[in-house]
Amino acid sequence: MDVLQIALIVLVIAGIWAIAELALTFRKTRAAVRDISAQAGEVAASANDAIEQVQPVVQKLDGIVTDLEPAVKELKPLVDKTNTALDMATVDLASVNDILVDVTSVTDTASNVTSTVSKAANSAVSGVAGVVGKFTGAKKEPKRHRIAEKVQSIRQPEEPVEVPEPEAEEKAEAPKTYFTYGSSKKGE
Repeated sequence: MDVLQIALIVLVIAGIWAIAELALTFRKTRAAVRDISAQAGEVAASANDAIEQVQPVVQKLDGIVTDLEPAVKELKPLVDKTNTALDMATVDLASVNDILVDVTSVTDTASNVTSTVSKAANSAVSGVAGVVGKFTGAKKEPKRHRIAEKVQSIRQPEEPVEVPEPEAEEKAEAPKTYFTYGSSKKGE
């Protein structure tokens, strides 16, 4: 046998082996394509099911958006009115604050005037009482007793104020109990 014939035989064997490998590869590829096709069909079916389930929700959301459009259009004027009302309330509160500052200053002035008049009246009364006491020879009272009596007479109202008592509700009163602490000695 010639080298050429041997090379030709090796080439034919290699060709047959390549064809067999190619046939096996095509068979595996066909099975893989078949599996991928089946899986793609399943994915497509589940995607179609999901789309069918989502469609009613999307339709409802479209209806809700359509219903909300007029409300959204009216929301801007409402927000503007709310801002205006808040601004006006802020201005009113600032005015109230100014009024309260004025009332505080008037109250402080009135308090100062009252204490000044009270001091002047106490001085005049004690002066007159001292002069009268010298003429009559009466024993002079200590100054703090006279001031305490004046303050007490100022604090007492002319007419007693009646406070109505709340209506008594019919409740069962719980008996009053007292807790007494016993003596504790060591060793007891």
